[in-house]
Amino acid sequence: MPYLNFPKFWPVFTPKDKLADFLKSYAEILELNVWNNTTLESSTWDESKKQWTVVLKRKNKDGSVETRTLHPKHIVQSTGHSGKKNHPQFKGMETFKGDVLCHSSEFRGAKKNAKGRKAVVVGSCNSALDISQDFYENGYDVTLVQRSSTCVMSSKAVREILLMPLYHEDGPPTEDADLLQWSFPGEVFKSVHGDNTKRQQELDKELLEGLNKAGFKTDKGPKDTGLMPKYLGRGGGYYIDVGTSQLIINGKVKVKHGVGIDEVLPHGIRLDDGTELEADEVVCATGYQNMRTATEELFGDEVASKVPNVWGYDDEGEIRVMWRRSGHPGLWLHGGNLCLCRYFSRLVALQIAAQLDGIDN
Repeated sequence: MPYLNFPKFWPVFTPKDKLADFLKSYAEILELNVWNNTTLESSTWDESKKQWTVVLKRKNKDGSVETRTLHPKHIVQSTGHSGKKNHPQFKGMETFKGDVLCHSSEFRGAKKNAKGRKAVVVGSCNSALDISQDFYENGYDVTLVQRSSTCVMSSKAVREILLMPLYHEDGPPTEDADLLQWSFPGEVFKSVHGDNTKRQQELDKELLEGLNKAGFKTDKGPKDTGLMPKYLGRGGGYYIDVGTSQLIINGKVKVKHGVGIDEVLPHGIRLDDGTELEADEVVCATGYQNMRTATEELFGDEVASKVPNVWGYDDEGEIRVMWRRSGHPGLWLHGGNLCLCRYFSRLVALQIAAQLDGIDN
């Protein structure tokens, strides 16, 4: 993190609670003015004054609620990688008599000791496979519905190919590693990851062959450039393996590939090839819409109409909209994982500072 690094003695895979405690301490040490339990009630842009009027509703620790009106010249939308949940509406959903029929964002975990229960997970990327593993480990009979192929990479390949030697105990300072990782022009970045993908396919050969033999279809990412360009291009379509792959290979998690849901039945689903699957629980791990849909929800259609679709690559081969002028004055979009945010937050801050000081031209 800027100005305050993670402790060197921390584990490679930091537990979520440890990271949350660090972020809380980080905000306190740097005296950041963080308002939790606060919602954006309304916003308007004044073109003549070049500033926003935003109304915030804030719930205090004593339970009281206050309304504050602010007039910033810039707003940074940091609402995550994506936008609204993509929850398809299937014929017959209202007839389902099972316990759970939800989007993955609403899933609260498998029931404990649920041997004999049946679950269907619709989707085939990180959330879908993690949920499938959770179901299996609690005794469920699990079927995964995979409509199209998935870019799969083992956690070992992520460490040894994507991260090393830059992000490693014996690697360069994190600031230098970030610069080397993210300063490539887009097309050069893709080319580098094309070479990485060839190495990854060899390292994960047995894993990938096992998945495809079991009916779970894999791909090499867009134009064989692998996981990272796929993540930056669409924010999904991949799985970093932490165990579910072997469950699929061993037949412990079943797969139906190349089909979608035709209808939800009272006690399961019917696929569009006519197959019927019994289910007590159905989880749709069907991803999220473009981040621009969050812009619409927060700032309204008029503002969002000036912001193109986010992520993916523009005509110059660079990431669309993120970390640069969004299309609407005074509005910046910022997101991605910690590694991306750590590097690009500085570039966003510099651009805002330049505008405030009148030197942006």
